[in-house]
Formats: sequence, C-alpha cells, structure tokens
Amino acid sequence: MQSQSVSLPRQRFTMWLATQKRLLTKERLLNMKIQVDDSKCCLCQDTVMETNKHLFVDCEYATKVRDALLSWSNINLPASELNNILELIKKKHWKKFKKEVVAALWGAMVNHIWKARNWKQFKGVSLQHSDIVKEIIRKIVGRIEMYKDSKELLEVEVFGRIYVPRISFVLV
Repeated sequence: MQSQSVSLPRQRFTMWLATQKRLLTKERLLNMKIQVDDSKCCLCQDTVMETNKHLFVDCEYATKVRDALLSWSNINLPASELNNILELIKKKHWKKFKKEVVAALWGAMVNHIWKARNWKQFKGVSLQHSDIVKEIIRKIVGRIEMYKDSKELLEVEVFGRIYVPRISFVLV
C-alpha cells in the first residue's frame, strides 16, 4: 500500500527550496551577481528588498494570506521564518495527521505566494490574496477528503471538524 501525503509534491519542493533559501528572490539574484532592475517586493510594493524572510513573513500580501488561513484553520502560529514554523509544528502536541495537515497548509501558502510573486513579476498579473486563500483551502480540504477514503484512518479531527470516512460493510 502506498503512503499518501496531505501536501502536494510541488508544494513540498517549493517549501524545501524556501527553507534552504534557494528560491531565486531578488536578494539571491543580486548575491549571485545577476542584474535585477528593481529589488523591491513586487507583491506589496514596499521599499524593502525582496528577501526570503520578507516574502513569506513580513510582506503585507503574505500577512493577509497567512492571517486568513490561520483564521480559517483556527490555529495560532506566530509570524516567523519557515524553519522556525516547521520546528514549532513538529513540537506541538497534536496528532500526527494534524501536524501533516498544518505543515501542508504552510507549504501550500508558500507555494501560492511564490506563484503570485512570479505571476506579478513575469506576467504582470496580480493575483488577489483572497483568491489564493480560497484555492489553498479547496486543495487542503480535497486532500483531507482523499484520506477519508483511505483505510489508514477511521476518524480524523482537523481544525475543530471531525472527518469520518465512508465505510462500506459487506454482509455475509
């Protein structure tokens, strides 16, 4: 039987790149001696240089996405760098599945913020933070629904809601 993961592979990969500080932010490009026309954050138009920390912690756009997701999920996590958040999730006294879901939520947030940044930077398209939040919630709920059909779980409580899988009984 193949193990499922709540987070999608592209979200895990983007999160890994972000925690390793390997995403090509404007700060990183400048450190690599690659010319950048404008070093400020394109999501919030703040005069601060686009860094990994700014993009996922301090940016007004990211703050709106994070606050909306934390409100929806009814969890309380501080605004902190990604490595600190992942360590905090690991140390929480939650069930393993809830930790996976919260980490997947964070990974989806990072992936979608990076996607919004790239669309704004390279296509000139501004993605609304509310649309991103709806998309993240839709994907997370969809992944939880996949688990409902899994034989691995009998009952799961996540974000104050209980998900009970459909169980079919065979009568002999």
